[in-house]
Amino acid sequence: MMRFPLFPVAAVLLAAVPADAQISLEAKLGRHLRGSIVVQDHGVDHGPSRGSRGHRDSRPCPPPAPRGHWETVHEQVLVPGYWKDEHVPATYGWIYSSCGHRHWGLIDRGGCRRVWVPDRWETRCRQVWVPACR
Repeated sequence: MMRFPLFPVAAVLLAAVPADAQISLEAKLGRHLRGSIVVQDHGVDHGPSRGSRGHRDSRPCPPPAPRGHWETVHEQVLVPGYWKDEHVPATYGWIYSSCGHRHWGLIDRGGCRRVWVPDRWETRCRQVWVPACR
């Protein structure tokens, strides 16, 4: 009697038989050791076989994209007034001394000044999703 190792033979048989078939292998190793392998289908759809070209992706399909479009909406918005620190540069020019001589010098030192910016209306734009009518 010819003897083959159990696991390589089982692996070859399992690879050759389609997944939807029922397979039962039994082997006897010596007098006291027995083993069996049973593979059966439980009604699960495995899609096309691995050898076919129509292999399905196992990931679920994404939901369909919602129908509609984006529109730009222009709105009038009241911006409240606020205080703003404004930098004023130094001013130079011709200065007359008490004797009537003219020379170049500093007229205003400049610096930072607080300026009130009054309330104003602004037009602001934003994108809005508009669903399609069914």
